[in-house]
Amino acid sequence: MNSENVDVTAVMTTHAEGALAAVSYNNLQATARFAEESGVSVEKVVVMDRPNSATRRIFQNIDDPAVRIIETDFGDQGKVRNFTAEHTDGKAIAFLDGDDLWSENWLFEAWNMMREDSRDSLIVHPEYNWFFSGTGSVLINIDQEGEHYREDFLRHANYWDALCMTYRKTHLDIPYCDRRIKDGFAFEDWHWNCETVAAGYIHKVVADTIHFKRRRAGSQTGEASGNRSLMPTTALTDYDRYVA
Repeated sequence: MNSENVDVTAVMTTHAEGALAAVSYNNLQATARFAEESGVSVEKVVVMDRPNSATRRIFQNIDDPAVRIIETDFGDQGKVRNFTAEHTDGKAIAFLDGDDLWSENWLFEAWNMMREDSRDSLIVHPEYNWFFSGTGSVLINIDQEGEHYREDFLRHANYWDALCMTYRKTHLDIPYCDRRIKDGFAFEDWHWNCETVAAGYIHKVVADTIHFKRRRAGSQTGEASGNRSLMPTTALTDYDRYVA
């Protein structure tokens, strides 16, 4: 695909999801197809980071020239996202975890919001996160320009996860920090959100879109919470630096 013609890179990241990764892959294909039928050009990429044998077997059997399959050895979701931004062609990037799902309209509606807005500082999120498997709940995401957003809240707790869409340049300019759980630091998604807000980026919500997110025991987020990990200091949480 000519890189000048790519609107969105749809990236699915996998690790040890096994058969669930096949379901998420089919969902990525369906969501990309919906967007393409509506005039959005989509680059499709699967990044396997330290995959287990079951996950690797799934993608070894895929023969689709329209899909790039890359294997990495980072063991760090933030580094995977940074790597992806450096090695893909879309004007914007949307991430999907290998055991999660997008509503079929996500890529189209998210890109439509971004191209209709004249600002290049947008980071867009689904209206809802629908959690399943280990829990059953729905999170309504907060729009930074809406009445419920409070910057002080973001200093104390995270508003948004990493499964957003934003311009590739955003990821290049503000990469994810390293995950250092053994040193007591984690929550790179929250850290990235604080850094982007401090740099003037705007987190928006795309109406009528959903991410379906699996909650599982043993996740890196669960490990970080169990270890009482801290988020590294950011421009938003370092008071003296932020005021300056």
